[in-house]
Amino acid sequence: MFSNSHHYAVVMLNRPLFFAHYFILVKKNIMIRSIAGNFFLVLAVAIISCSKTTNPITEPAPTEKKIIINLVNSIVKTEDIDSANIVFKKQGSLNPLFQRLIKGTNTLETTIDGLSVGEWTAELDLYTRKQADGKSYEHIASKSFAITSGTSIVTINGPTLQTADGWKKRLVLSTSDNDIVVIIPVDVTDPYFEIRTKGLQWNFFSIERTAVSGTAVVANKKWVCNNDCPGNDRLIYNSNEFIPFTDIIKTSSWTRNDIVISVGNLQNQQFNDFVHEWNF
Repeated sequence: MFSNSHHYAVVMLNRPLFFAHYFILVKKNIMIRSIAGNFFLVLAVAIISCSKTTNPITEPAPTEKKIIINLVNSIVKTEDIDSANIVFKKQGSLNPLFQRLIKGTNTLETTIDGLSVGEWTAELDLYTRKQADGKSYEHIASKSFAITSGTSIVTINGPTLQTADGWKKRLVLSTSDNDIVVIIPVDVTDPYFEIRTKGLQWNFFSIERTAVSGTAVVANKKWVCNNDCPGNDRLIYNSNEFIPFTDIIKTSSWTRNDIVISVGNLQNQQFNDFVHEWNF
C-alpha cells in the first residue's frame, strides 16, 4: 500500500509540474505567435506605406525642337500646298539634309532636333495645287538661321506679296501624266528655267525667249541642248543662260514677253511645247 501510495503521490506531485511546464510552453508559444503576428503586421503596414506616392513630381516634357513656316499672313494657305520640302545646309559642311515639311494649322514644320550648333541655311520648296487661275506654282526661298544650345523653335514667314520677303514664285507646267515638267519664273526679269523628265525617250530640249514692242523685236535669245543633257537625274536647270536677255528687258520698253520651251524626240519627231506670256 505504501509503495502504491507513494507512487501515487509521486505521480500526483509531478502532475502540477507537468501542467506548469505545459502552460508555460503554451504561453511562450502564444507570445511568440503574437510577436510574429505583430512583426508581420508592422511589416505589411510599412510595405503599404512605402507603396503610397504622395504628390509625385512630374518632370516637364522636353521642348520639341522644330522649324516652322508661318503661313498666317501668307498668300499660300495650308490647304493650297501639294508638297513641301526643306534642305538644311550647314556653313562649312558639304552634306545637305533633306526633309519633308508637315502641314500644321496655318504652318508647315519639321524637326531640327538633329541639327548641331552653328550657322545654317534652309532652302525651302513649296508646291501648290492648281489655283483659281488653273495653274500650279512653286515658291522657293533660302533663309539663314543659327542653332545654339538653347534653340528650340525657328520661325520663318511664308511667301507674301512683298517683293522683299525673300521668296520667289514660279509657274509649274506639265504634261497630263507629269512625264515632263517645266518651271518658269513669274518674275519676267528672272533668267531661271528648269526642265524635268521621266521618260528616257526625250532627247531634244530648247528654250526661246522673245520680247517685242508692237511688231518690233526688243530682245531674243534661244538655247538648245547639245546632246549632253539631261543627265542621269533627268533634270536641266540654269540661272545664267538668259541673263543677257533679262538685262536688256530690264532697261527697255516692251509690250509682250514670252517663253517657249520645247521637249521632244528627234527620232519620231514628237514634240511638247510649253508657252507662257507676260503682258504689261
